[in-house]
Amino acid sequence: MAISLQEQLLKAGVASKKQVNKAKADKRKSKKTKQPVVADDNVQQQLIEKREKDRQLNLEREQQKALKEKTLKARQIIDSNVVSIPKNADVAHQFPHLKFVKSIYVDKQLQSQLICGQLTIAFVDDKYLLIPTVQAHRVAELQPNWIVELPKKETIAEDDPYAAYEIPDDLMW
Repeated sequence: MAISLQEQLLKAGVASKKQVNKAKADKRKSKKTKQPVVADDNVQQQLIEKREKDRQLNLEREQQKALKEKTLKARQIIDSNVVSIPKNADVAHQFPHLKFVKSIYVDKQLQSQLICGQLTIAFVDDKYLLIPTVQAHRVAELQPNWIVELPKKETIAEDDPYAAYEIPDDLMW
């Protein structure tokens, strides 16, 4: 069996037992307090870059998670508040969306609610759905591109010569 260097020094009388114990204690202390020594600036720069890259990845993951939560919440609001369109709907309601004029078929009651601003059209999963305007504002905060157009409060200009004339709701172009 091989004998350690400390034991060999003790047998030879070169070192005392007190010196061996002191060397062991120093070794233990140095292991506990040992700091990683960065010898080169390149290594330190690489560590800084790695930390920055990790921080950016964590930030992106958190943003994706927040986006996914917003999407799920908006979808839940729409699914729980969707207004069903009857099968025998025969009135075409036309509206602008994505630079085109689109139309959905609704009945007279739904059309009057759309015109007066009680209902709003949402575009989700390539489908047009009707939801209450109050809920549409909540969805617009989470996913603004899902709402086709929120009803605007019309302000009448003071110098408008046609302000006294009201446009009929059933006017078809």
